[in-house]
Amino acid sequence: MRGALALLLLVSLSASARAGDAVTLVQETRTLQPGKRQSTVQHVALVKNTSAQAIRRLRVTVELYDTFGKLLWARTLTPGPSALAPGETASISVTTPHLETYKKTVYRFEYRPDDRSHGPSTRAREPRR
Repeated sequence: MRGALALLLLVSLSASARAGDAVTLVQETRTLQPGKRQSTVQHVALVKNTSAQAIRRLRVTVELYDTFGKLLWARTLTPGPSALAPGETASISVTTPHLETYKKTVYRFEYRPDDRSHGPSTRAREPRR
């Protein structure tokens, strides 16, 4: 059945951030793309700068975990755009393998405040279930 071959899951998450988090996952779409040998999953996510300060050099690490918390797959990428003013959004798109034991996606954000006087990068973590 075609419905079983094309899985489209749209997850809208709350835009509220924990204290200190400048980047929040706003929305994620996962689409199963069947292949002859191995299926893949297309992840498209929208992230938002929820802080009062602009950020730059945003990088997102996408991690896939199984039920027991074992890391199955990970990739770091740069969203478009990688510099965000307060309230602005960026999107990321990544193709992952379709893993039978997959249960959870975690997005990790790394960025720098846009004020050049700050030192090391700030890290925030946004788990996704």
